[in-house]
Amino acid sequence: MRCHHGMAERLQAREKTEASLHDRRFGRLFPRNPVKLPTDPAAARELLDTLAKSMRDPTDPSGPADAGQTFFGQFIDHDITFDVTSSFGRPLMRDVPNVRTPSLDLDCVFGAGAEGTPHLYSEKRAHYLLMGNHKNPNDLARNSEGVALIGDPRNDENAIVAAIQGLFIRFANIVLYQLTKGEGVFGRASLPDESPHAAAIRLVRWHYQHMVLHEFLPAFVDEAVLDKVLHVLHHGGLPRGFRRDDAFIPAEFSVAAFRFGHGTVQSEYEIKAGDRRRLFRNSDAERGLPDFGAKRPADDIDLKLFFSTRGEPARAQKARPVGTAIAAELFDLPFVEDPADPDDKSLASRNLVRDRFTFELASGQQAAIELGYTPLDRDDATKAARLDKIPLWYYCLQEARECGGRLGEVGGTIVAGVLGRLLRDDPFSVWHQYGWEPLLANDRRSRVGDIVDFVSAERGSIHFEDELQNPRDTDFVKLDPNRH
Repeated sequence: MRCHHGMAERLQAREKTEASLHDRRFGRLFPRNPVKLPTDPAAARELLDTLAKSMRDPTDPSGPADAGQTFFGQFIDHDITFDVTSSFGRPLMRDVPNVRTPSLDLDCVFGAGAEGTPHLYSEKRAHYLLMGNHKNPNDLARNSEGVALIGDPRNDENAIVAAIQGLFIRFANIVLYQLTKGEGVFGRASLPDESPHAAAIRLVRWHYQHMVLHEFLPAFVDEAVLDKVLHVLHHGGLPRGFRRDDAFIPAEFSVAAFRFGHGTVQSEYEIKAGDRRRLFRNSDAERGLPDFGAKRPADDIDLKLFFSTRGEPARAQKARPVGTAIAAELFDLPFVEDPADPDDKSLASRNLVRDRFTFELASGQQAAIELGYTPLDRDDATKAARLDKIPLWYYCLQEARECGGRLGEVGGTIVAGVLGRLLRDDPFSVWHQYGWEPLLANDRRSRVGDIVDFVSAERGSIHFEDELQNPRDTDFVKLDPNRH
């Protein structure tokens, strides 16, 4: 590993950019685009519902990306965005605060450290994260009510993203253990005068950021679009349409472009050999993925079925190709607050309403012009819904449908531009570590599957692993795992 100099200078640079990098609000790339016609809100909703219904697809086609990348994208989203103030369907009169720090720093795993968020860490073993509990050592650590002890509660909302959260917790603990012992792959990876726990956080973050840049983005963004965006960023610029004084997380990213992941969800997954589960459990007779709350051993996820490696490229299930065809499972959401309105149970309908009514986002055609591209024509579904302006979320999916299942010019530029900028403008990120190569890598590229295999191979290597489980041997009294 190359030794990096100038850490003090980078720290000073980070302090100078901290105010803008951690600008805790959702900004905008483009001007507002209020709904004008029809004047009756119910009639406008009906047009959007018509478009949403056209997107329902009962089949489960396979796209180019591993199935796990859908949920890794959800994990990334939870690392950088959290909107707790906007109201569904009601226009916003002001900027929305972002509860998360908009940087790819894994605060959803590390929180504010052992001093700032002590409930995430072991009381017996300094700087080690809690992992597992007395009911299921493969689950997340939980309090007596079954609530996960993690940096972002949303990472417990389904069993697959919870498994990814658990993967990074275990990875961080193993890296810390090897650094402390001076053994294993990471044993001698500290920088001069760097403590083991600081080195562990740095190395886990760099591997994670490397995977965002070199695995996640290429999986979902057209190669030519991605290369163009990264070229501009590497030369100190920003893609056309981006401005230096904008908030780091624009609404066009969080509400529209990055919601492309909804189009990659399958209706069911094989969570372990011979055990297929539907995404949701809509009735007592169905075997669906468990959501919030304690996970039974029977609910454990084999992440090798979700992430491939270079050595085993075909072992993982595949995500759907990005496009306008959405899994039928997402049109009957079981957790919607108002089940009396069937349209509100459709994720596609809710995304379109949030796009047009809540955030009043620019249309896809407007976004294309702002970014310097020739707008797409309306497709048959948009014409049938009598929409002149293509909602930006739908436009990104329409582009991808015509681009081989990956995000095209508008969607790809927004997604790659935002994520790439977060890395470039963070002086401590992997973007600036010239010459550094992941310690877990094949062909100079580290994959989530490599982390999966490493954690699996090192399982049990921490001799006090049982001390890192949930410390209170109590039953989960409110969130009964049997409810799943």
